[in-house]
Amino acid sequence: MGEIKLKSLKMDRRGFVAAGAAAVAALGASSSLYGCDNRLSETAGTEKGGGAPVQPAGEWKTLACLHGCGTRCMNQALVQDGVVIRQKTDDTHEDSIECPQQRGCLRGRSLVEFEMGADRIKYPLKRVSWTPENPNGDLRGKEGYERISWDEALDYVADQLKKVYTEYGPRAVFMPCNLSGGRATVAPLLNALGGYLAVSDTISYGTYTANTEYLGLSYGGECMVNDRMDLIKNAKVIVLAGQNPGWGSNGNPSHFFRAAKDNGAEFVYVGPSYNVSAAALDARWMPVLPGTDTAFYIGVAGEMLRLEEERGGILDLDFLHRCCIGFDEESMPADAATTESYAGYLKGSYDGVVKDAAWASAITGVPAEDITWFAETMGKDNDVVLSHGYAAARCNGAEDLPQAYMAVACMGGHIGKPGNGLGNYYVDRQGPGGVQIVSTGSDGTDEIDLPELAPLYDPAKVEGTFEDDFVNGLEVWDAIINGKYQSTGRCWSGVFNEPVERECDIRVVYGGRDGSGRSVPNSSKMAEALRKVDFVVIQQFVPSATTPYADIILPDLANIERDQIVDNGDRDREMVLVYSKVSETPFEAKSDQWINEQLLERLGYNPKDVYPLTEQQLFFNKLANSVVNDGNENPTPLVTITEEDIANWGVEGTPQEGLIGLEELRQKGIYQVERAFGDEYDHIAMADFRNDPTSDPRPSASGLFEICCDAKADMYNTAAMAGETYKPYPTHHEVAADEGFPLLMFNTHYPRTACSDFNNVVTLREACEAPVTISAADAAARDISDGDPILVSSPYGKILRTAAVSACIVPGAIDVPNGSWPELDEDGIDRGGCPNTLYGGAPKGMGVSGYNNVSVQVEKWTGGELAPDYETQLIVCPE
Repeated sequence: MGEIKLKSLKMDRRGFVAAGAAAVAALGASSSLYGCDNRLSETAGTEKGGGAPVQPAGEWKTLACLHGCGTRCMNQALVQDGVVIRQKTDDTHEDSIECPQQRGCLRGRSLVEFEMGADRIKYPLKRVSWTPENPNGDLRGKEGYERISWDEALDYVADQLKKVYTEYGPRAVFMPCNLSGGRATVAPLLNALGGYLAVSDTISYGTYTANTEYLGLSYGGECMVNDRMDLIKNAKVIVLAGQNPGWGSNGNPSHFFRAAKDNGAEFVYVGPSYNVSAAALDARWMPVLPGTDTAFYIGVAGEMLRLEEERGGILDLDFLHRCCIGFDEESMPADAATTESYAGYLKGSYDGVVKDAAWASAITGVPAEDITWFAETMGKDNDVVLSHGYAAARCNGAEDLPQAYMAVACMGGHIGKPGNGLGNYYVDRQGPGGVQIVSTGSDGTDEIDLPELAPLYDPAKVEGTFEDDFVNGLEVWDAIINGKYQSTGRCWSGVFNEPVERECDIRVVYGGRDGSGRSVPNSSKMAEALRKVDFVVIQQFVPSATTPYADIILPDLANIERDQIVDNGDRDREMVLVYSKVSETPFEAKSDQWINEQLLERLGYNPKDVYPLTEQQLFFNKLANSVVNDGNENPTPLVTITEEDIANWGVEGTPQEGLIGLEELRQKGIYQVERAFGDEYDHIAMADFRNDPTSDPRPSASGLFEICCDAKADMYNTAAMAGETYKPYPTHHEVAADEGFPLLMFNTHYPRTACSDFNNVVTLREACEAPVTISAADAAARDISDGDPILVSSPYGKILRTAAVSACIVPGAIDVPNGSWPELDEDGIDRGGCPNTLYGGAPKGMGVSGYNNVSVQVEKWTGGELAPDYETQLIVCPE
């Protein structure tokens, strides 16, 4: 087989397009699906002499956009003879607030270039010098690949898995990324073999990952806000706390916020930079320093209490005393572990420090008069929606943020009534709760009792268990290098234990759709870690930052090459999308289920014991079991299914009458219910709880919102990794900056990427350059002008970027856009600009990954101009 090389990351734009064209030409015109530029020429599709475009022949197919932003928008591709010639977004109906189009963003409109571009992994690959006898691990990331057959690749992987499980046990097998895509891709296989060592990371929800149900919140604070129609019609003030849907998830959420503004709502933004969403909504800015949000909300609470005692009309004392515990002496439960209340803490009764506007201003940088104004605005007579993202919770020292934010909402009584709310209106959650209007169905596997499989190893010869044993996200690469880590349990499911230092001997790293090379802290240590182990296998359809370190690469199907319907759950209350594969892949990529079944068979298992149903049957079952509910939760089948449909699909099923034909739904790609203000689906979250807390209790031990919560204190004090002490009520925990690194870095979700995805799309990198934003004051102090190259340093690494000098970021902070992949040169400087190159250190508190308050320094770069990063492309392609 001819050698396939990893390009040197210095491939220019022209070379990238040429490589794509060459790949297409090699396949022949009839199957030139990948590597194509789906933009039309100036004359394509127009009649002679100008005029309206002529609709090309072909079929529109709905594309699966299942990437890190969380939104589920509608993107379609026009497919002609197996070739994508055009993309568009939702135009299935006229756009309106009652029935909004599900419009895609720049990323969604780049799906074809992302998943079918010139860098598509087409065949099973083996690193050139790797052999089972001599892995040559020191060459990972430094050499190219050669094409091998599927039988060869699967035999290699099966042999390596058998060796590691039988000789070392499952704790020697590591999946370094905890994102759901990886778990769905690889976990069914590894669990059948006996398990694997996994990561417990707060990568998405931050401190909301903890069991916030202890406080009376739902998991992550989700599903607690009113219906979107109520937000638009009744909200008078909307707080956006650490949110930027206009960039992070710029579909309908921004549209709904704008509709609320058009109806008279005023917006307030709390965060370190005045982002595009705040600007579009003309929001009043509370400019907090990164990581000081908890102190801000404590100061707001203190001001609300002061104003109530001075003149009244601020606190909803009825709600505080009926629906909450722990605010003041009157609401303290008799069995509380302490007599200290939150009100007492705010007044300084226990530490002699009054938590007022001046106190909070000194910590956060927000002017005291703005904090007082915010406190007045949170008063009980205003209709306020307190909406939050998770950026502020992804900070060191933010353990008490969810409780402090909740307390402000409770003090103003902004829960359980129209025009109010507490929760995450961010991204795609449109006010879930109440009736799930369109509900995707079961795939049928929950009705099948699968046998318990014998592990591939002898449990009597393996020390330790997997019970609550997870590597903290900050220690992923150190665990491999040093053979030890701290474990406190599955923080992402709210399970904590006392920190225990464990030893490990990781021999195999298995990544499925793995983005750990970018998403995991201390990314500058990735190469050292992956060069140490015996074997690295990656199951992926396009390269990631981790892929060049694999010994074997197994090409799986791209999302848009699969028929699927994804659980909408609380994501899309009013509609469901059905994705159709664009065409059969002309390459050798296979589905994850097929790959895993082949490996299971080679390892002596019956694949049906893990995958009892075919992929077509799973898809059919979900469609057949999907329903549309009326306002009283009476379900009607979504899909009409005939005997002919069942025969054509080659599946087992029963004919049924539904609201839309099976093939019609597949062709249309969407089913959506039109709304109306005041309709049967209108929902006021927690209204029943507000009216009678005993009949509809919250999930806390008391059934109420716990502003003083013993369970929270016990949990954090058990898991505290650096000896911190937590009170039952929210308190401020100061996080000291590293000496010599006075600025605080945070990283916004950026238009060109969705977590690790899309950074390989040259078009997006060219359109969105991803500079580092720095305040005018901090830039002037360092003789930095707009457009200058800058070096950003931390105790853990260095990156090079271009400076964007702005008055829209607080002094003392910089913004390094999230999503860029590391590109470490021989001098150890990351020219790719990955924020996690700058972030490392030992876990603190509950072990949160504090991506958004990292100590850094910035200086002007004098080593020459920086090349635009759209001129680089991580690519694996034939010579």
